[in-house]
Amino acid sequence: MDFSHYLNSLLNPKNIVVIGASEREGSYGTLIWNNLQAASPKAKLYAVNPKYKKIGSARCYSSVTQIRSDADLVIIVSPPETYLKAIPQAVEKNCRFIMLCGGFSKSELTDEITRLIDETAASGIKIIGPQSLGFICPRAGINASFFPQMPTAGSVGLVSQSPGLSCCMMNITDGFSFVIDPGLERTLSAADYIDMLAHDNATKCIALYLESFSEPRKLLSAIRAASQKKPVILLKGGQTAGSADIVINNSGAREDEDGVMEEALRRSGVLLVNSLRELNYAIQVFTAGRELTQDTLFGLVNSKGLDSLLADHAYRNGLKSASIDSDTAQKLRDDFHVSFPFANPINVGLGASASETAEIIRLLLSLPQCGGMIAGIVITPAFNPEEFTDLIISTVEKSRKPFIMTWIGAEINMPAIQKLRAAGIPAVSDMRGACIALRLLSEYRQSKQDSLFGTFSVKPIKSEDFEGARKIVRTAVSQNHRLLYEEEAKKLLASIGIETTAGISAGSLGEAIEASKALGFPLAVKLRMDGLVSKSEAGGVILGVRSERELKNAWKSLKERVASMFSAEERFGVFLQKTLDTNNKRELKVGLKITRHFGPIVYLQVGGLYGPICGASVFSFVPLSLNDAKRMIAQEPFKTLLGAYKGLGSCDTEAIIRILIRLSELAVEIPALRSIEIDPLLCGQSDAIVLDALCVIGSDELRSDEKASHLILPYRRPTEKKETGRFGLLKFCSASLANKEAFLSYLTSLSDNSRRLRFHSANTSLEIAAASSLSYDPDRTFSILALENKQDRDEVVAEARFSLLPNGEDAEFGISVREDKQGQGIASALMSELEAEARARGVRSLIGYVLKGNDSMAYMMGKRGYRRETDENDPHVDLFVLDTSADSN
Repeated sequence: MDFSHYLNSLLNPKNIVVIGASEREGSYGTLIWNNLQAASPKAKLYAVNPKYKKIGSARCYSSVTQIRSDADLVIIVSPPETYLKAIPQAVEKNCRFIMLCGGFSKSELTDEITRLIDETAASGIKIIGPQSLGFICPRAGINASFFPQMPTAGSVGLVSQSPGLSCCMMNITDGFSFVIDPGLERTLSAADYIDMLAHDNATKCIALYLESFSEPRKLLSAIRAASQKKPVILLKGGQTAGSADIVINNSGAREDEDGVMEEALRRSGVLLVNSLRELNYAIQVFTAGRELTQDTLFGLVNSKGLDSLLADHAYRNGLKSASIDSDTAQKLRDDFHVSFPFANPINVGLGASASETAEIIRLLLSLPQCGGMIAGIVITPAFNPEEFTDLIISTVEKSRKPFIMTWIGAEINMPAIQKLRAAGIPAVSDMRGACIALRLLSEYRQSKQDSLFGTFSVKPIKSEDFEGARKIVRTAVSQNHRLLYEEEAKKLLASIGIETTAGISAGSLGEAIEASKALGFPLAVKLRMDGLVSKSEAGGVILGVRSERELKNAWKSLKERVASMFSAEERFGVFLQKTLDTNNKRELKVGLKITRHFGPIVYLQVGGLYGPICGASVFSFVPLSLNDAKRMIAQEPFKTLLGAYKGLGSCDTEAIIRILIRLSELAVEIPALRSIEIDPLLCGQSDAIVLDALCVIGSDELRSDEKASHLILPYRRPTEKKETGRFGLLKFCSASLANKEAFLSYLTSLSDNSRRLRFHSANTSLEIAAASSLSYDPDRTFSILALENKQDRDEVVAEARFSLLPNGEDAEFGISVREDKQGQGIASALMSELEAEARARGVRSLIGYVLKGNDSMAYMMGKRGYRRETDENDPHVDLFVLDTSADSN
């Protein structure tokens, strides 16, 4: 069976057809055809153009149908009006891929053409573009692009939405495994190419230039999966308001507000850079193949001033300086005449020779406290860069620690730089860029150390808890009310357990007086009118009303203000609210809103009168975990604001956390809500109470959508149910970060043989095994645990999981059961859960790799209808396959 990636054959097509091939000077058809031929591909090339009998020495066909062979790849370089004829002809040739090349205006893509593209893609043919400028696969000798030169083969996979930047990268970076311009991404998007490169063994590092995201959730899922295997480095265009209009013109899509996109990308595991130079430096560091084993670093310079500059750049990038022990300091002073041997960075002085400098670098790299090193050198008449380069290559090759050579002020084509880079040693021309590159190396190390990077945990939500809120929203929608003012918004929040202040609406002075008797003084009187969003800015709030006489004055004052601002006095009304004691209270602004690409976020700001002045804001993506909420309130200024200071007691942070999580749950359960703003939330030592709120309804959708494309973290309601059988009473639940400690205890309890049978190695670390079983991307995986309650504590007694294979159609499963629970039917019950979920998701088949000798597993697979197949790649493993496609039932 072929489980290879669904784009894998794009890396090595056997037959390539070019519709629109030409020999007219300057035409795109000429460029593509000449570049393909010049690259000497392993694939056979066919030219199609009714205007020619031959192009050069190659035969040219008038139609695709004249070609006898099937085509793996059909490249269409002709104008869009020819697509209506060319695409169906390509389909007739049983092609796997169609590439629609650029050179035309977007307006030429008519509705009829885009419908044909979509229908062709739906039939299973992969379509690159439209408006793609092609791709390059150096190792296969394929240059199916408008780029004039074939880069050297290497380990960098480049996906770029800018053909110009692709050319720049190929000029300044060595060694590519694959380069592609995805074009308008009508069917295949950047996410598909990232996913392909993640599974490509020749690619060691993925570099991206992206301006817009056609499928944000799919893109982040692809990056999250790829970053577990290899670094993914992104240069993002369109990050500021200054480029907003340009991005819209290029892609037709506006980006999210500042911070949202960056946080979403960082959470996915991507490494962000801000310039082509930084991207180039990062690629050099990662392709060098030297990983940080610890974060403490050394710096070395040969001039006063460079040491302080390097120290500043290191500090700004969060790099830690390694300490110099007394023996090393003595050696530096005595043998190399270093004036300040305990300083880091070390200044060897302008008088140090190439050989002396190289020897000091060798010494520092050998120290156990050295995790890596940056050297910044100014070339002087006494310093021979060629000699130094030869010595450094020899020294660094003997060390596995990262080393970056910085030639201050040198040109990129300096021979010493080129020689070092050819030897796989990063060589750059500025220390700031070198520090950024090492910081990215450190960030990647940290992400790999986090065994559950990219996972999240939310407590199970009972959908019925939100029926009251749904009813309020449903009623508002039926009455065409898209804006819920204070009274209705508070009812919505109260329905999900958030405490609000009591209040009564009044449409006349008499009603206001009666309401005051029910509420009691003092009161806050707030203007209530359709279309009025900010009462404070309109002067529509009067606080501290302490008597009926003051109430009448407040009524008169607000009515006069309305008369000066609005023409329809009959809409005038007020909302009366009991004034709370604000001593020892702090005011926050919390809420949720929908971002353009990444769905709902929950945010936290300083509220009340001083909120706009402070400007501080933190946010987290929905669904919020408990840890997410805790991190939000732990950031400044909120940590200080909510803590004890100047005689004030600390606020009830647990109450604030509950509100943040409840808002997150509300966003998931009722997608109709576009935004909720609570300002202020009055926070005290024992409570957090909503004083004012506003809600905007954006759609009519009242039920959660677990496959919603806008959710930054794929949300799927946690499975949780009780099962009984020969094993007694167990709870089956979907795995999450909350189960980490229990799962690690479970793995510890397994014998070496059980771990070997499950993970195919008895030496797999417990942390790695936990990451494998609990890491959570519901678009790609499904994990379920069997829990037994012992002394009010859940113990894991079994686990099962499947993950989509690279072909995107089949899934591989794994299962294990604690020894004392084997033979009781738990494995069979868990397999039923996996199979049901696979069918629900449309997975074509479940595949299990079972070590020979695991007879009990093989017996169960046979009983469940799995067919046994031989693994051609591993004689020690049998494949067990179950067809789970919908038509197999």
